Amino acid sequence: SIGVTDVATALGLPTSTSHRLLDLLRGAGFVERDAAQRRYRPGLQFLRVAHLVTQNTSFALLCQPALDRLTAETGETALYCEYLPDHPPDAHMAAYAAKSDSPHSLRYRITLFKPAPVECAASGLAILSFLPPHIRASVSRTPRASPLTGKRLSSSALARLIETTRRQGFAFSSGVILPDSVGIAVPIRMSEERPIGSLTLTIPLSRFVKAKLKSYVALLTEEARLLSTARLS
Repeated sequence: SIGVTDVATALGLPTSTSHRLLDLLRGAGFVERDAAQRRYRPGLQFLRVAHLVTQNTSFALLCQPALDRLTAETGETALYCEYLPDHPPDAHMAAYAAKSDSPHSLRYRITLFKPAPVECAASGLAILSFLPPHIRASVSRTPRASPLTGKRLSSSALARLIETTRRQGFAFSSGVILPDSVGIAVPIRMSEERPIGSLTLTIPLSRFVKAKLKSYVALLTEEARLLSTARLS
């Protein structure tokens, strides 16, 4: 992390100009500010752009081998859900951006690139639960309706789900976006401040075995860790 004076010195600019530019970059997500120390570090958008430039491809495409491994290991549909903080601004939406379909005849037809509120279903909840406190609080104040049922959680119920997800390290939902389905998701975190998205297993309720939950979470967590540290095969 660096301070405003460091930036001003390095660029040969007045401190006031450097501060204004840093605020513009922070507003766009390219830098993050430590309010306590008044210092700046690379933000999520910078990390994402840098990753795309160095890999010369999309992050969703980079996730595909991980999704294929998850489906091969579990026999279930694996999904990469991407956080869309600016679609539209401050709406906090998420959308499935990549998938690996289950080989079973009984499986769900997943629509990619269709935004949904980040508080809906395990895939979004795994993202929301690890966003900064002010975003968690803002979304929890006015939860939005499920795209499937039209029902919405109360503020207190959503807050409890967030705390449970943070404590467990994974999110769990049933029948929120897809009927008669179970979703298990973990965050992909490329920055300490917030996740970039989540990895999810979607399983028909009739095929879900609760005793397998721990192994599902372990598989998801390991793949998310590899993606977060860019150790991709």
